[in-house]
Amino acid sequence: MARRKSASPSKTIAGLDLNQQGANALLAATFEFLLRNDISKKFILDFARKYLVRNQRSRSLRLYRELEQAQEDMGLIMGTWFSHPKFLDASGNPIPLNAGKGPNSIAQLVRASGVRVQASIAQELMRRSRSVKINGGGRLIALRRAFVLPKLEVLRAAFVVERYLDTLQQIAFGQQKEIPLILERSCHVSEVDLKRIIPILRDIESRGTAFMDSIDGDLEGRRLRKSKRKSVGELGVHVFVWTKSSNKALKSSTKLRSVRALQNRL
Repeated sequence: MARRKSASPSKTIAGLDLNQQGANALLAATFEFLLRNDISKKFILDFARKYLVRNQRSRSLRLYRELEQAQEDMGLIMGTWFSHPKFLDASGNPIPLNAGKGPNSIAQLVRASGVRVQASIAQELMRRSRSVKINGGGRLIALRRAFVLPKLEVLRAAFVVERYLDTLQQIAFGQQKEIPLILERSCHVSEVDLKRIIPILRDIESRGTAFMDSIDGDLEGRRLRKSKRKSVGELGVHVFVWTKSSNKALKSSTKLRSVRALQNRL
């Protein structure tokens, strides 16, 4: 029996809508990530329906924007707590603060930091954070300068993915208008022995940390406390390393099929 010839890769690819295939992979990865982090299918479907209605888009994201700004403000508040003379003891350590009024209160700390978040919201976020603890007298004790909230995987993903997609859009626009491009680069190999990559991961971490530390102060030094300028916006850099087992590639088609039913319902 004659063996049937399979379609050549070039002909197969030529018949595909590459944007559609990329959208399939992007949505599939997003759905899988959300489901792994206990976001229900019902919530995903309900949000998609609301978001696809034009007048619902800004409303759906307003609360996220407020939470995102509040978390950034908390970083400034913690920095003030660890650096402002009014909130340091004789040894240079952050003093305990109360939740009421007065010179040693959270409200005064928020005011000194110059951020926009309300003192009541700052207190609630501090109570949820591992960076702050409450002593027996009800005072708040600063444990670390960096502000950390538990279970932030979804929020962190939203922050990074949203800005990465916006960067791709800006790059495409820049190419059309012949304006200076924003940096967007990646390097990877598809086949590597994962058991032997520890040395290179350590080297990447060391050099990446040094790079981020070198520019962190420069970026922070350009922060505007209060401004009515029309050109106000964000500037940031995000660095991450990924490893992914090739064994997962064998399951990718199954995973895509498992979420395709969800996509179709959208």
